[in-house]
Amino acid sequence: MKAIFYRVINSEFLTFNEVLRLKVAVVTFFLSIFTLLSIPLSSLNNYETLIDLLFPIGFGLLLVLTVLLLVVNFNRLAMHFSILTIMGLTAYYVSGSIYFYGYMLFFVTLTIIIFYQDILTYILYGLIVTGFGLYYITLYGVDVTGANSISVDISSLTYQVILGAFYFVFLIQFVVSDNIYERLNNEYVRMNKVLSKYQGFTHENLVDIVQNLKKEPIYKSVKFQQTVNELSTFINEFFEDDGDNIAEVVEFYFFLHEQDVEQIVDDQKIPGITRKYARQLKKYLLNEKSELVSILFDFSTLFKGDEKYDEKRYEYNLDSLFSNNIDKLLALSILYKFLKTEETQLDRYGKVSRRLSHSEIVELFVSKEFREFISYEQVNFFLDNQELFDQLL
Repeated sequence: MKAIFYRVINSEFLTFNEVLRLKVAVVTFFLSIFTLLSIPLSSLNNYETLIDLLFPIGFGLLLVLTVLLLVVNFNRLAMHFSILTIMGLTAYYVSGSIYFYGYMLFFVTLTIIIFYQDILTYILYGLIVTGFGLYYITLYGVDVTGANSISVDISSLTYQVILGAFYFVFLIQFVVSDNIYERLNNEYVRMNKVLSKYQGFTHENLVDIVQNLKKEPIYKSVKFQQTVNELSTFINEFFEDDGDNIAEVVEFYFFLHEQDVEQIVDDQKIPGITRKYARQLKKYLLNEKSELVSILFDFSTLFKGDEKYDEKRYEYNLDSLFSNNIDKLLALSILYKFLKTEETQLDRYGKVSRRLSHSEIVELFVSKEFREFISYEQVNFFLDNQELFDQLL
């Protein structure tokens, strides 16, 4: 239980799959209690004794299957089984006893489906639960609303409107939040690719600078290797593991800097434990653009001074940067001139040493991705006058 609370508190650091796994575990715990309560409460139902006994056993087997799916990390399938379990419990209760709490179970079921934050799941299962709830109130409106109601028809309609509105309000919320999330996710993926490319260029330039200055790479420094070894041994002592093992891992880590790691990982003749360590340590190598190098770049930028806030600092679209058409056309000309005369492209060796030709610039300007920088109006102007651009610029 302590571990579950700890993971809930730190859920912001979990992956989507881990969060889903945690959600299914919480729902399964709730359903287990619900299923256990269904045994003593079965006396309230109008079913036969055999049915009252078999149904809780069936729900218990569904919960066991859900737990087994969690163990083998089939989290999404486990989610579906947990939803089917609560839907089955709801149908079991509302069919066997016609009381107000049966009506409330529809909201409990919808809340659990909402808890998973999956729009397709909500549309599919939520619509089934809501439809069944509306049909249930239509059949047993008198029993649900009570005989003392002013008007059974109006009371039943009110209950139906509340349940239907509950479903559609959250459906709208799902659609809106899903659009926002998708837009943010696409922006994150795009920026992550751009930053990864920049970091790759930066790393290559750093390697060239070190070679030109005839300096020794940091991973070859004896002092650096000794420091990493001592820190690893110190940290390893908190886990009460054998210090010799971590020393071997550190030695293997520096050995990998001089090897082709992919070849080691793919070579089936090499022991499996060696390939496993090579695959894991590849993320922390310093002689290539690895995850560790990306972390170091991100960390180093935290200590760099920042310029004053400018509203158009990260604005790249010429239409937004300038209000005057002449300024926009001049900016377009400067952009064309820059791309045609400056080395901005990678050659076959991966170095930035190639200029764009006129035809390549035309292809770039008309591409969908370049709408972020120039408008359709500017593209049309460029295409109508591309011969002048090619000859004069």
